[in-house]
Amino acid sequence: MRHINIIFLAILSWGTLFASEQKVVYDVTTGDVAKIEKGLIGSIEGITNYYKKHDIDYKIAVVISGKAYKYFVEDLKNSPYQGKMKVQKAQKQLAPLLNKLNKKYGVTFNMCSIGMKARGIDKKVLYSFVSAEKGKSVYLIEYQNAGYAYLPVH
Repeated sequence: MRHINIIFLAILSWGTLFASEQKVVYDVTTGDVAKIEKGLIGSIEGITNYYKKHDIDYKIAVVISGKAYKYFVEDLKNSPYQGKMKVQKAQKQLAPLLNKLNKKYGVTFNMCSIGMKARGIDKKVLYSFVSAEKGKSVYLIEYQNAGYAYLPVH
């Protein structure tokens, strides 16, 4: 009887392995718009299309720090990026794409609150879909301990 229980548990575990949800956390630090378009937005669209096509559940999170802060600020006029033409141009290009990732694909965005404080960025100027409650390290530790695969966009 004991052997039957072991076999049953092994079969159950095998099925759970393949039915499990796929999870990824992107660590975004780059200030390069092209890297964000290709390495973040393009990558997320590619994997979500793959998972949807194969009927696989997924969760995607993004942790923002480094030179990437400026691309997740909605109200540039009340931020350290006021008057920066390159940031304004990038915002027009990236804002609809980032919003789409959140609305269409359910991507969660988290910004490092420690770096925000150092740069003088207030939470009120961020896009509504960006959370900023913890430091980058805490976010990454929590996501990876929850089984998220780590993908850097540096």
